[in-house]
Amino acid sequence: MLDLLQTGKYGVLTQQQLLGTTSNNISNVNTDGYIRKETLVYTSAVDWGIGSTVTRRLYDQYAQREMFRDQGNVGFYDAYSTGLSTVDNLLSGEDTSISSAMSGLFSSMHTAVQNTPSVASRQELLTQFETLVDRYHTLNYNIQNELNDINSKAEDAVVTINDLVESFYNVNQKVRNLSDKSLNSESGLALLDERDRLIGELSNYVDLSVTTEEDGSYTLYLGNGQLLASGDTYAVLDIHADEFDPTRREVSIIFQTPAKQEIKMDHSSWGGKLGGYLSASDEMRQAMRDLGQTALAFADAMNEQNKGGITLENKAGKDLITIPEVKASSNKVEFGMTVVFNDGEGSDIRNCDYEVSFNDDGDLEIYTIDGDGNRTKLNTDDINAALDPNDPASDDVPLEIHLEGHGITLRFDHSANQMRADTGDKLIFKAQPTLNAGYNIKLNITKPEEFAFSSAVRVHTNGHAGNAVAELVGVYGSDTVANSDMFGVYVDANGYAQFTDNAPNYVCFETSAANPQGEYVIYHADSFDADGNPVNPVRLGAASADCNGQSIFANATWDIPVADGFPNYDVNFTGTVQNGSSFYLEMNTDGYNDNSNGNLLAQLQQEDLVFSTESVRTTFTEAYADLTSAVGSTVMSATTDLKAAQAKYEQSQNLFSSAAGVNLDEEAANLIRFQQSYSACARIISASQTVFNSLLSALM
Repeated sequence: MLDLLQTGKYGVLTQQQLLGTTSNNISNVNTDGYIRKETLVYTSAVDWGIGSTVTRRLYDQYAQREMFRDQGNVGFYDAYSTGLSTVDNLLSGEDTSISSAMSGLFSSMHTAVQNTPSVASRQELLTQFETLVDRYHTLNYNIQNELNDINSKAEDAVVTINDLVESFYNVNQKVRNLSDKSLNSESGLALLDERDRLIGELSNYVDLSVTTEEDGSYTLYLGNGQLLASGDTYAVLDIHADEFDPTRREVSIIFQTPAKQEIKMDHSSWGGKLGGYLSASDEMRQAMRDLGQTALAFADAMNEQNKGGITLENKAGKDLITIPEVKASSNKVEFGMTVVFNDGEGSDIRNCDYEVSFNDDGDLEIYTIDGDGNRTKLNTDDINAALDPNDPASDDVPLEIHLEGHGITLRFDHSANQMRADTGDKLIFKAQPTLNAGYNIKLNITKPEEFAFSSAVRVHTNGHAGNAVAELVGVYGSDTVANSDMFGVYVDANGYAQFTDNAPNYVCFETSAANPQGEYVIYHADSFDADGNPVNPVRLGAASADCNGQSIFANATWDIPVADGFPNYDVNFTGTVQNGSSFYLEMNTDGYNDNSNGNLLAQLQQEDLVFSTESVRTTFTEAYADLTSAVGSTVMSATTDLKAAQAKYEQSQNLFSSAAGVNLDEEAANLIRFQQSYSACARIISASQTVFNSLLSALM
C-alpha cells in the first residue's frame, strides 16, 4: 500500500520534471545561445520505482568548437572585404580614377603641342593638369577617410571584445566555483549556456580556440596560441595609434591578474572582425603609398622635362607640380629628419616606409618597411665609412644622406656625432615619403604660357663638306647655378635659360694621321661669328666615330670632371661627315613654333618611369592599373573567401543545431508523452487511495 503510494508520488514528481524540461525547451526556442536540455531518469537501485534524475545539455562539443572557428573566419572576411570594397570602387570609378584623368591630360597635351602658340589649347591643358592634381587629392583624401572609418570600427570592436572577455571571465569563475550538483541545476545549466553564448559572440571578433580544464572552466586562446582568458586571469585589449604612424592602429593585450603584463600583437594574430579591420587598414595604407608613388614619379618627370624648355614668355621652364618635403617621425622630439625628393630621380622612388637609427656601435642603420611590415636592411657601409666619429669638424654639420637608388635625400637637423652622443633610449626616425604624397603635391603653374614646349637649346648645322645634319635629341632639365657639373643649362636670376660655364655648344668632326677614322670633338665656346665659327673654344671631350653621330654627348669621354648624365641634353649628327664637319648650339629664344620639348613631354606617357623592382619600371598608366588590379583582386578574393566561409559556417552551424537546437515537433510529442505519464502516475496515487479507503471500510 505504502509502496504503491510512494511509487505514484515519485512518478508524478519525475514526470513533472520531464514536463518542466520540455516546456523550458519550447519556451526558449528563439532564445539566443540556448542549448536544448534533456532530463535523464534512472531506475532505483534499492527499491522499486524511480531513482535519480539528471538534466543535461544536448550538444556536440566538437561541432560547437568548429562552429566558433568558422564564425571567426566569416567575421574576418566580412570585415576585410567590406573595408576594401569602397577603396576598390574609388580607384576604378570613372569619376575618381587617375587613369581617366591622365588620359585626358595627355590627349590635351598632344593637341596643344601641335599648335604651340595657341593659348586656348594651352589653357585646356592647364585645366587637365588641375583636374589630375585634384583627382590625386580627392582620391587620397577619400581613402584616408575610409582608413579613419576602418580604424574607428577596429576601436569599437576592441571595446566589444573587452566587454565580452570580462563577462566570460566572470561567468567562467562562477562555473568553476559550482559543484557538480549545482551545475546540473536550472541556474547552473543557464550559466553554461551563457558562457557558450559569450564565446560565440567573441569568436565573431577574434579567432578563438577553447580548451576545457579539470575544474570545468574554459581557457580561451587566440588563433596564434596566445592566452586570452582562463579561470585565473583575463586580458584587456588596448588599441592606440602607432608611435610613428598616426594612421596605423596597434593592438596589445594587458593581463589584469595576477599582475598587469602587456603583450604587443601584430595584425595577423587576431582573426575575426578585428583582424579583418586591421588587415584592411594595412591594405588601404599600401594603396595610399602606391598612389603617392605614381603621383611623385609623374610630377618629377613632368617637372624635369618642362625645365628643359622655353615658355611662350621666353623664360626657362619651371616645375609644373610642387613636390613638398616630408617630415619624419622621431621617438625624441629634439631630433628631426626630413625626406627630400631628388630632382630627376622620380623613377627610383619606392612605395615603402623607412626606419633610420644608430646602433650601439654608432653605425647608421637604414631599413625599408613594406606594406606587410617586413623590414629590409640597406647596405650603409659607404655611408658609415664617410661618417668619421673622430672628426670634431663635423660636430656642427647637420647630417645629409643621398639615398642612392631610392630617389630621396635624408636631411637631419643634427650632426651624426650629436645623434650618436644621445643617451637613453635608442634614437629612431621613421619616414613615410609616399603615404600622403597624392594629397601633398600642388600645381605650381597658373598661366597657360608657362608650359615650356620649345626646347631650351637649338642646333645649327654649319656649312661644310658632306651632307651631315645635326638635330637636337632633347633637353632634360636644368640647374640653378652657372658652374654646374650635372647640367649644361641653368636658369639665371631673371628666369632665363643660359649655358653653364662648361656647357658643350660646339662639335666638330676631326681626323688626323694618328686617328684617321676621326672623332666628334666637343667644345665650349664663348660665342660664334656670323659663319658659325667658335670664339675661344675650349675642348671638353670627344666621342668616337663608332657612335655614328648618335647621342654624341652620351657617348663622349670627357676631359673635365662631370656627373653622370652631363649635360642633360644631346644631339645627333646624321649623314656623311668629313673632316671639319661641325655644328653649334645656342639658346632657343623666340622659338614659338618649336614643339620639340612639348613632344618629349607628351612622350612621357609611354616611358617606364615608375619603380616596380630594381630592374623594372612601368608607365604611369600601368602603375596605376597595377594598383587598381591589386586592390580589386584582393577584394574579389576576400569576397570569394567570405562566401566559402559562410557556407562552411552554415554547415557547422546546422551540424551543431541538429543536436543543440530545439525541434518543436519533437518537443510537442514529448509534451504529450509526459502528460500521459503524469496522468498515469496520478492514477496510481488515486488507486492507492481507493485501496486504502477500502481497507479502512473493511476494518470498521
